[in-house]
This record gives sequence, C-alpha cells and structure tokens, in this order.
Amino acid sequence: MYSKHLHRVLNVAIVVACVFLLLSLVKRYHVNERISGRTISVSGVDSRSNKTLLLFLRQDCDVCIESLPFYKQLAQSFQDPVNVRLVLITPNKPERADTFFQKEGLRFETVIQETRGELGVKFSPTLILADAGGVVHGSWIGQLSPQQETEIWNMLRN
Repeated sequence: MYSKHLHRVLNVAIVVACVFLLLSLVKRYHVNERISGRTISVSGVDSRSNKTLLLFLRQDCDVCIESLPFYKQLAQSFQDPVNVRLVLITPNKPERADTFFQKEGLRFETVIQETRGELGVKFSPTLILADAGGVVHGSWIGQLSPQQETEIWNMLRN
C-alpha cells in the first residue's frame, strides 16, 4: 500500500517537473520572439556603432561563466567600437561586474546596470544584436550551440 502511494507521488512530481520545464522553454521562446525586430533604446546603442551586441550577463550565472571563452573571442575580434560595440548589461553594480569580468580577461567599453527588465530580458545569458538605429536583428538566450555561435559571428562580420 505504501509503495503504491509513493509511486503515485513520484509520478505526479515528474509530471509537475515536466510541465515546469515546458513552460520555461515556451517562455524563453516567447521572450526571444518579442525582442526580434523591435527598436530598443539603450545608452550603449547609438549611431556611433554600426552594430551593438548587448550581453546580459551575471557573475553568478554558470552558463555565463562557461561561455566566457566565446565572449572573449568576440571581444578580441571586434575591438573597433565603430563597427561592432560589445556592451555588458548586468543586474549588478556596473563597477563590480566590470571588475569581475576584467579579472576573467573580458573588457567592455560600456557597462550598464539594468535591474527592472526594461528590455524584457529575464534570463542570463541573453545576447541581443542591434544596429545603429536600435533595431534588433537577432537575440539568443542561454547556452549557445555551435550553430548559434557561428550565426552570431556571421551577423557581426557582415
């Protein structure tokens, strides 16, 4: 009798976990779609740069830390802020985040604190590519696949 009850409880827990995971994925997709094609206004996005890649990162985000080698490659490849500007957006104090990422070998010309989610970004890491007018041409959420990394490289080079 006790075994059947435990089995039912475990099955319900598994179903609840699956529903939660599914809702999280749908929410991520919805946020990503809402951002694409939208015009955004961020102090790091202006007419001085042809393209701006906004990197929403947190120091306590494991995926952000695991992705540092990719972000470092971007920063090293695109050092001319007229063509491509990389902007760190963080919920933390800008000085604290900048110091942390500099210790990790990643430097940003512009660091912005965003705590209220004005752009609708709720997940770290999130990358948003905007042109000089602030029009979003791409956004990526979470751990990037090799295909997504290639997509970002191609969009920044062209």
